[in-house]
Amino acid sequence: MEATLNSTIAPPTGVPVTPVLRAVLLCDIVDSTEMTGQLGDQRWSALMQRHDRMLRDALRLCHGQLIDRADGVLALFERPIQALDFALRYQRGLRELGREEGIELRARIGIHVGDVMMWANAPADVRAGAKPFEVEGLAKPVAARLMGLALPGQILMSGMAQNLAQRAVGELGEDTAARLRWLMHGRYRFKGVPAPMLVHEVGEVGVAPLRPPESGAKAWRELPLWRRPPMLAMEMLVVGALAVAGLWTTLRAPPAIAFAERDWVVVADLQNRTNEPLFDDALDVALRVGLEQSRHVNVVSELQVARALDRMQRGGQPLDRQVASEVALREGARAVILPTIAEVGGRVRVSLEVIDPGSGVTVYSQSADARGEQELLAAVDDVVGRTREQLGESLAAIEADSLPLEQVTSGNLEALKAFSLSNKALGQGDARQAMTLMEHAIELDPEFAAALVKMGGYYFQSDDLAKAREYMQRAAQSSQRLIRRDKVYLDAQLAIFEGPSPALDRFRLLADLFPDFMTGQQNTAVLYWQYFNDFTEAERWFREVAASRHPLRSLAMTGEAIALTGQGRIDEAERLYGDIAALGGQRTFGSDADPLLIRGEHARALETLSVGAERDIPAQRIWKGLRRAAVHADAGRMEQALAELDTLLPPEGARRGDAARILIARLSLLARHDPAAFAAALPQALAAQAERVARMEETLDASAPTHHLLLGLLAARHGRPELARGVLETARPVSQNSGYPEREALLQALEAELAGADQAGALAARLDNNRFYQAQVTRWRLLEAAGDEAAAATAAEQLCAGKGHALSEWSFGFSSLVPNLLAASEACMRTAGSR
Repeated sequence: MEATLNSTIAPPTGVPVTPVLRAVLLCDIVDSTEMTGQLGDQRWSALMQRHDRMLRDALRLCHGQLIDRADGVLALFERPIQALDFALRYQRGLRELGREEGIELRARIGIHVGDVMMWANAPADVRAGAKPFEVEGLAKPVAARLMGLALPGQILMSGMAQNLAQRAVGELGEDTAARLRWLMHGRYRFKGVPAPMLVHEVGEVGVAPLRPPESGAKAWRELPLWRRPPMLAMEMLVVGALAVAGLWTTLRAPPAIAFAERDWVVVADLQNRTNEPLFDDALDVALRVGLEQSRHVNVVSELQVARALDRMQRGGQPLDRQVASEVALREGARAVILPTIAEVGGRVRVSLEVIDPGSGVTVYSQSADARGEQELLAAVDDVVGRTREQLGESLAAIEADSLPLEQVTSGNLEALKAFSLSNKALGQGDARQAMTLMEHAIELDPEFAAALVKMGGYYFQSDDLAKAREYMQRAAQSSQRLIRRDKVYLDAQLAIFEGPSPALDRFRLLADLFPDFMTGQQNTAVLYWQYFNDFTEAERWFREVAASRHPLRSLAMTGEAIALTGQGRIDEAERLYGDIAALGGQRTFGSDADPLLIRGEHARALETLSVGAERDIPAQRIWKGLRRAAVHADAGRMEQALAELDTLLPPEGARRGDAARILIARLSLLARHDPAAFAAALPQALAAQAERVARMEETLDASAPTHHLLLGLLAARHGRPELARGVLETARPVSQNSGYPEREALLQALEAELAGADQAGALAARLDNNRFYQAQVTRWRLLEAAGDEAAAATAAEQLCAGKGHALSEWSFGFSSLVPNLLAASEACMRTAGSR
């Protein structure tokens, strides 16, 4: 069927002409004339009768309106998804009809959306042979051009038609939508149409060609300037001049995508064409691990993809070819990798396509076959290795950095599936389900090292360090089953049990070896902040993560803001908290209230601490509660501060150390507000902390000595030196030269508090450069005891100006926050009184 662009059929005078927006579909059976000769008139006529019944049934199901049926089909649909539904049914129906006759029946189909002019022919004209309706307008010949461009069996759509159809693809049903492939073949120019158009193909694997159509006289692909004849001639001269220098590249085909070392890829959802649902999650994990072994290719994490979809307001949408390309463009990834698994000739075929997200064109494709489940991981290994090589990674690097997937994952596909589902549950915030699924993976494969590392990480987060070390040590026993990056990560995690300095060295090594992984940089920053109180170094490392694509970069931005506050750069911190809020980042610690508290804006600080409280996990509830108590105390509302702490009392079985954090804050307030209650509660509190210290080796409770020493300082400063000396006897063996800077600083401060007044000046000098706030409080007290009024006044001014430092110290979960702030407030009052 041929439609011209320059001529239209004029409606009879007086006939109403209705302009309507419709999806226009034109299709034509390929080589119908030759097939008529092959089958003979009688068989062909019988075939066409069955064809027409199939056509009418498909149109009725898809709510289409048949306009013309001569040597092709012209039909209108109200929506492009209906036109696509018809096209898919029609192609399948033709295949079935052809199979019955022993021939190959295929059609070319074009679909476009646009305004068309419609009018009804007079009944007399219809009885004389005219069509009931006439349709004209530019949309009709454009659809005809798309049809003419199409290859046999191909469905081509204009950009607008494809976009509207893909948005509604769920209406076709999950099975049909899952089978579809959406390809963008680039810009084509059509004869008679002034502007080029994007041409898309939609089809099913095994039915549609799924390759770019060839240019012809009436439709041709638009070439970039550098591929047009005049430029090609010039390029040939340049190529000739560079031929000798580039001779080595003939040994290996250059990549068809501008992929460079350490570029990023988005992995789309696995397209499972088999009847085995086990493959969905198991092979997805294997594929990711295979790619993550590379130091040439970086994989955008599942969490980062989920965050990107949320920002696109498409959360939970399947990551198909089109959506993955959009995510890749948004996240700055260079390529999309689309995995497919299908049954072909009694074997299972694993295929990977590398897609240019800008054009949607497949630039590479690799596949490997497996004779059964036992060969699947080897097939994934094979296809991943060849894909990495096509992306520019050297064969030597692939061999050096890669271990067989069955070794570094699990040969048990059920275990792989449980591992994958555990990661998804954690991404959705269901930590309990994540742990249950990971435990199941380990039950199925007790030496599944990656699962053991993950399980150890879960226990780290839940503050069960004994369990965390148990799983990490089990992983270390199977470390030959870890990819290189995860081995370095495991070494760093285990180093935490040796102390902050060994852990810092290992995480810095991880950052050096795998700079795009960002876990090394993030943990380096955290160690500088939480253990060394080095806000300057922490800021530097946090900023590197915050500037990256890391999915948790808002957490790094929060760390950077805390480090800025700790340095007294309050305005910079406040601006950064504004950026975090604009990104939708979580208020992890409640530290965004600190700038307001420092300025004395207590009402706004409390308001800020209440935002998102309903979503807080128990640890966040404690951290924010300590800050609310500090706000009330800073405003002079001691009763309200104590009441706030009462609401935080942890239930039975709460995280270890939470009770101690609340107790330290409470006793700090009572020491100033109700000395009698303080004196009554202190002995029991110290006994409980001494017991925690005694059980440290068993529980790996690193916070116990810090909490004990903080209570010892309260005892020494508020008239109970005998209790403070008991703390020294208990805490000194596990604090002196322990490698924990805060423990050592607090021990030094407590020893100085209990020394004689005659030693005050010398001891104060020893604390001059100590980074910990409570040590500086002791230095101030010693200077006063030594009678050095000028130096004491300067120390008080420094403590008052250091409110940001007081609030930013980690001290195992902000344990020192309330005593620090009380000391800062006292220093500020003393400073104001001396002026």
